[in-house]
Amino acid sequence: MKKIKPEPGKNIIYLQPIGEFNELQQKEIDLTKEYLSTYFQLETEILPILSNTVFPKKVRRIFKDGQEQILAGYVLDSVLIKRKPKDAVVLMGITEKDLFPKPEWNYVFGLASYEDGVGVTSIYRFSNGYLSESNFNESLERLIKISSHEIGHMFGISHCLNANCVMNGTNSLPETDFHFARACSLCQQKLKSSLHYDHQKRLLDLKQFFEKQHFNSELSRADQDLNLLK
Repeated sequence: MKKIKPEPGKNIIYLQPIGEFNELQQKEIDLTKEYLSTYFQLETEILPILSNTVFPKKVRRIFKDGQEQILAGYVLDSVLIKRKPKDAVVLMGITEKDLFPKPEWNYVFGLASYEDGVGVTSIYRFSNGYLSESNFNESLERLIKISSHEIGHMFGISHCLNANCVMNGTNSLPETDFHFARACSLCQQKLKSSLHYDHQKRLLDLKQFFEKQHFNSELSRADQDLNLLK
């Protein structure tokens, strides 16, 4: 797998929200920015929101119940690539619309063009139709897993055979929920060799994030990783 690498003047992860987001959804995007900055140890910024009008009728499909989906490839090729900032190593779109990759597929959580360093993730399915305080952390955890997975591919990490690793493939919410947000030891080594961060600092930063969000299982795993460094 061809990978991209941060370099001077081209080392920022950008998030591009597309659609109409309520206050809780905006909070979810803000926390995803914070998490990705921590996970990859790279500066991460959020671009101004784009309207759903960037999606022409030909890339939308609407079901009888009114559910609307957007062709994921169009988001990459016709929305994100031409808007990728010059100092971006990665541009990740986040949409509140459901996505589909091709006509014969029902849906996809996310899609990325690894060589171009662009990807898109949909939050549509992460909260089972409605984001509330009660399911906020569940939805956020799904979003950070899918986003870090897709960006991990951009940095050269292939799908992992470790069943719990965040880089293991996922095609359903139960699979996503089964995976850890944590990358396995081998994938962490691959990521570190690509991004050259301070491993201990990264784990401490992740621990702080998990503690703040009450992601107790992930907090415990971060502690375990830190103990291995002692």
